[in-house]
Amino acid sequence: MRPALLSALCLQAACALACAPASAQAPAESRSILVLDASGSMWGQIDGQPKIAIAREAVDAMLEGWNDGNLGLMAYGHRRKGDCEDIELLIEPTGFDPAAIHRQVGALNPKGMTPISAAVRRAAEQLRFTEHKATVILVSDGDETCLADPCALGAELEGLGIDFTAHVIGFDIETGSQAQQQLQCLASSTGGRYLAARAAGELNRALQTITEEPTPVVEPGKTAEIHFNDGCVAYDQENYTGNRMQMGGSADSRVREVPEAWRNGIKSLACKAGCGILVFTEPGYDGENYSIPDGSQFPSMPSDYARPFGSFDMGCSAIMEQEDSSEGGAEQGEVPDATIKPDVKSPPDESPTE
Repeated sequence: MRPALLSALCLQAACALACAPASAQAPAESRSILVLDASGSMWGQIDGQPKIAIAREAVDAMLEGWNDGNLGLMAYGHRRKGDCEDIELLIEPTGFDPAAIHRQVGALNPKGMTPISAAVRRAAEQLRFTEHKATVILVSDGDETCLADPCALGAELEGLGIDFTAHVIGFDIETGSQAQQQLQCLASSTGGRYLAARAAGELNRALQTITEEPTPVVEPGKTAEIHFNDGCVAYDQENYTGNRMQMGGSADSRVREVPEAWRNGIKSLACKAGCGILVFTEPGYDGENYSIPDGSQFPSMPSDYARPFGSFDMGCSAIMEQEDSSEGGAEQGEVPDATIKPDVKSPPDESPTE
């Protein structure tokens, strides 16, 4: 090849690399939109407090722990009555400004309809879900009121998107109702999670459960191999006595059914650091749900958790074994052992099956 032609080709290649858009050089930052129900029913009260006020407090708590990149805000039903087009993107998902989100949520005045499907679709489009990973977090206290099917929408967005996920919190929604079925299907069809919340504390915990995902941090020049620790142990008597049930501890956080003998609840619980549980009151991750925080040590279960125990979703934060590729050495993060006592033999045929 002639030197002049080779030089020209090299210049073209260098320009192509230097002039390439940033999105082609590095993966885009994570982007999410919180879609908040501001329909008229959010003026309904729970324990004497308007649901919109409870939602504001829960969003503030979520913002304090947010560590998942850019976060936008969308609301529906907050400007006009009877208008299924009353959907507004209040904050674009191009950064994270908790003060601005706090102000906007505080200014919402519920009054209108519940266009769930149209709002989630619009949020997905704002996130450019056909080009990038996109996550929508929906908080709704009712079913679709604008002649659309959230379940069908979820399947559509999942099929069209690169990596689209809708997490849904059903706030003060009756178990087994049409609203619950719609919202559960919207979440499950996109690989997201559906959580039910009936009170202030439950809504708070639900938002934190959805948004607090462990993010491994790897030192420069090292690669991380993810391991998981040993889960939790439940007891049918207080002070870690009686029959025991080993709960989870695997990398896949599959939902497990609880044996019949344990359905009325557990009396004490010991979890290793980094391990927590999402509990459902009914088998098949149905009914109410509540989260038990990572590393909990309860010789006697608090009243918040002394409820039926039908199924659970075990989750353990990742710990890392960092291997320096240049030296071949390894460092392993330590996880403190939980105090689990005594080692009581489990009853026959009562360990959860995989």
